[in-house]
Amino acid sequence: MSASPFVDTSHAGALGVGCETLFRSTEQALQWAWRLLQLTKGGPEVGPLVNAARTCALDFLDRVPPHVRRSVAELLGYSNLWQAVCTRLGRPVARSTEELQRELGEDLQLLLRGAQARLGTAAALEQGLLVHVGRLREARASGPGAPLELRAVLDAFTHAVSEVMAAASAYRRAWEATESELSESAGWLGAGDPGFCAWLVEHLAGTVFAWRQTHAAVRLLRELGALSGQP
Repeated sequence: MSASPFVDTSHAGALGVGCETLFRSTEQALQWAWRLLQLTKGGPEVGPLVNAARTCALDFLDRVPPHVRRSVAELLGYSNLWQAVCTRLGRPVARSTEELQRELGEDLQLLLRGAQARLGTAAALEQGLLVHVGRLREARASGPGAPLELRAVLDAFTHAVSEVMAAASAYRRAWEATESELSESAGWLGAGDPGFCAWLVEHLAGTVFAWRQTHAAVRLLRELGALSGQP
């Protein structure tokens, strides 16, 4: 039997790298959002581009950074869950094949539900960013006579948000791959093959180190976000 990507350590690595890229790109976009807000201060006489740009910056600040912080916290919790499952399965407890299959089935369902929930969070973030980019492009076309500096900063902010969206898409795909392989492995386990059951336990144990590394990296991201007050 060929090894399923579900038990490959690349899942932990892809999620860790994806989460960090999302975090770092959001930090960059935040700097442009604050600069855009500074440029769009004004009274009721300001033009349509100023109003649109300011609204987009405020909407980004209100919605995206909190969502990214949630994504960091969710991956941290999931890495804890994965490690706990593997630790419990690795304890030297006498089990019959039927007991082990039942326990593994429950664990896979737990991991699967967790991955599905986090996939939902990642997909919602990606969709929200798609809307942000669309609004920014509409805003760019609303004031052809706006000051050059404002248009340049708006372009830079739009590019930065596009980078965040690309990171969110990659992060969503990493969760999608994890969820897909968990579903596939649950199906194989349901077939009742004792050989697959033993193989799965062994390979799950082999993922613990990668998940520990991911846990450490994501915990650092959470601490950085707490220190700065924003991701």
